[in-house]
Amino acid sequence: MLRSRWLAFVLILLISLLQAGCGKKNLSAPANPPDTGGDSKQIVESSPQETPKAINPLTGLADMNTKYVNQRPLAVMVENEYHARPQSGLDKADVVYEIMAEGGITRFLALFLGRDVDEIGPIRSARPYFIDYAMEYDGIYIHYGASPQGYSDLNKLKIDHIDGIYDGVTFWRDRSRKEPHNAYSSTEKILKTSEKRGFLKPVDLQVWNFNGQDAQPRGEILKKFKLTYFSNYSVSYTYDATKMAYERYINDKPHTDRKTGEPIFVKNIIVQYVDARVIDKAGRLEMRTVGSGKAYYISDGFCEELKWEKESRSARTVYTLADGTELTINPGNTWIQIMPQWGKFEKGEKQ
Repeated sequence: MLRSRWLAFVLILLISLLQAGCGKKNLSAPANPPDTGGDSKQIVESSPQETPKAINPLTGLADMNTKYVNQRPLAVMVENEYHARPQSGLDKADVVYEIMAEGGITRFLALFLGRDVDEIGPIRSARPYFIDYAMEYDGIYIHYGASPQGYSDLNKLKIDHIDGIYDGVTFWRDRSRKEPHNAYSSTEKILKTSEKRGFLKPVDLQVWNFNGQDAQPRGEILKKFKLTYFSNYSVSYTYDATKMAYERYINDKPHTDRKTGEPIFVKNIIVQYVDARVIDKAGRLEMRTVGSGKAYYISDGFCEELKWEKESRSARTVYTLADGTELTINPGNTWIQIMPQWGKFEKGEKQ
């Protein structure tokens, strides 16, 4: 009898220990991973230690922090007068437009999305035709002043914009440079002001078609070329096979970033011709952004002729090949060289 009671006690004890062990295993089991709710076409898988990345719609590269998905790009007016060089932040821009302004010199419209840039500038005033290209991206337009027609268009077209003339918070002056060539900002400051003003509405950007991997344009070999905008101003590019990108020069000198001192490299270059004319005594220009004309796509050491077409001021510029198919570009940054009809495009070593 005593033996039976002892066996029963041991059996109960073993069962209790087994149940406790199973309970501990359940407590330590890993939870199911959270559902990100993101678009599988945009979100790129990352290891647990890495910040999840998304595909940047302006570059086609999977290097964008997911917090920037569906965010509006920042479209910043950057000066290119001699005293403004070297500029800050152009090397980090996803897309850059270079267009003539008065005085025989160009300005830049630099578009930023998906990365933090702590210094952008010098920032200068708006012109109507730059607004036309900013609208293609539904960009938040950043400028420091404007021409009379520029201000008129900003109001008439209801453009979300931040103007340094009336904003002492988003911009700062670098006293190591003389005014007006010393106004700067950062993506952090611009985004803070944009949030306060209600500019950060979500957008679905579909501007470029990208190749799945690098593809050479179906045209002629082009390792070096020069673009002459005006008698005293030219831009040239030289292909670097190691970087698989073009190094950029202004008046035969490397175009560098002010903070890093490093040269600017460009993956995709579009040369686009538009009609231009002087419209006032100050030498301000009118650019025919709407319509159609000739263009060229340059990447990976090759050049292909295109046709461009833009149906309205806010419409996306469409680039098509000789067979009528729409252009697809290689993943990477893109510079669009908007050339006046008198501009020269010289190819090859003899320039």
